[in-house]
Amino acid sequence: MENLTTTTDKLIEVMSLPQSTNEDINNAVNTSLECISGCNKEEVGTFMKRVFTLTSLPDIDRASFAAMFCGYLVEQGFPGDAIVEDMINLYDNFLDKSKPFFDLFYQKINELTDNGEPEKDGDSATDKLYNELLNNEDLINDDIYNAVISLDKFYNSAVSVFSVEKENHRKAKERLQSKIAYISDYSTGGYWLNKLFTVLFDEPVVVIEIDKKKGFTGKISGIAENFQLQYLLMSIPLLNDGNSVLSGKELAVANGTGEQSASKTIVSKWNMYNLEFTSQDDRTNKTSDSKYWIWNEGTPADISAHNGYRVILLGKPSYSRSSNLQRTFRNLKAGIEIERELTTDEIDQWLGLLK
Repeated sequence: MENLTTTTDKLIEVMSLPQSTNEDINNAVNTSLECISGCNKEEVGTFMKRVFTLTSLPDIDRASFAAMFCGYLVEQGFPGDAIVEDMINLYDNFLDKSKPFFDLFYQKINELTDNGEPEKDGDSATDKLYNELLNNEDLINDDIYNAVISLDKFYNSAVSVFSVEKENHRKAKERLQSKIAYISDYSTGGYWLNKLFTVLFDEPVVVIEIDKKKGFTGKISGIAENFQLQYLLMSIPLLNDGNSVLSGKELAVANGTGEQSASKTIVSKWNMYNLEFTSQDDRTNKTSDSKYWIWNEGTPADISAHNGYRVILLGKPSYSRSSNLQRTFRNLKAGIEIERELTTDEIDQWLGLLK
């Protein structure tokens, strides 16, 4: 078997040659995968760093394929830290180069609004404006155009690298979050990375099951949506009469240790409320409490914080709600760490905090 250095050289050569066919590239990739199977993580890390240099190819499809290949290897357990800085720098470059387009795009949107353009068909109108502006060669040069296109071509591999380890996530969020948020409403890649960057790690929480007067302080990590939060809470014996509502396989879907989805729907056990729910005079009035709900479609970052904790109250459901058992980000590990069970007095103190 060829050594990894020789295999890497050949892969880079094949992908760099414009005349190489897809079959040529696939053969080179398969040879690389065979060679990698006998290498250690450090050697594969070096391989990925070299392959990642192909992201500078003028052919965006081939460049993004190189990034995707590296992302795939990260998903298979090889070291994401080998290319995380390179991925951050790459996406940061796309964001900086694409910014003039989005600045001009938002200016055009504001002009439409100022001119009293009808809001009906708003999405189609903005889509049309987006495409017309992006393809206006008098206003958008090739560098800007390619950067805008690359935001959507490369985001899957960026998600793979940024989500596989907490430290990768922290580094990427620190560098990219504000820029990603700026484009997230009108870029598919921006939308998904913005969603990833809302995920919290080691976030202090207080969870209280109102009717049973059970609760705990702890930390949540890696939870992308409140559907997933509900699933994980349903697996905690303290809140579920000493058992888990979820099976082992179902829990593995929710916490990121198993398949990304399962062919099953899960019925939510509780309405989840922000602590502001306790400020009502009559907490049995189910017609007025929805403004205090922690919506399953939201994220833990939406939950209100008090005294340094996101406070999650669990009450009886107003109606039956079910959802498909799945998680948003395949490689993101999620969990709830219980630090201490609350006493009845402590629960009463929390429930009376806003009265």
